Amino acid sequence: MVIASGNVAAQTAVKAAPQASSAVKHAKLKPADTANLVSHLRRVITDETNDTPPRVLNAFVAKYQQRALDAGIDDLDRQTQYVLLALYTSGKAMEQPLFVEFMKNPPASLDAFYDALQALPKSVWEAGPPLWETYEPKG
Repeated sequence: MVIASGNVAAQTAVKAAPQASSAVKHAKLKPADTANLVSHLRRVITDETNDTPPRVLNAFVAKYQQRALDAGIDDLDRQTQYVLLALYTSGKAMEQPLFVEFMKNPPASLDAFYDALQALPKSVWEAGPPLWETYEPKG
């Protein structure tokens, strides 16, 4: 695992998301909008998404975007936060009891959702390796 001190890398990436998506803030999404979310994530964590095979990234984002939608997370900004946590843990954070409890009543506002995610313990943020670390670089 390369994260040196807790979820510093994840916090950096997650903090970038709200500003990057101000034009589409609170836009309602449908599952078919996965391409928009993938595109947005590619702007937020460019190097990391480039290190993940496109087919794998698209399937992973679609899966976790649907889970976010099922939980009532229907705007791009909060979906970005949700999927970033999934990406930084290869989805393992979503199975952690504290995250499961958090998602029973997720905050409706972006700021409250972001703050609540950041307040999750280090164990949630380090529940699994980042998705891009599970693939060997080509070359």
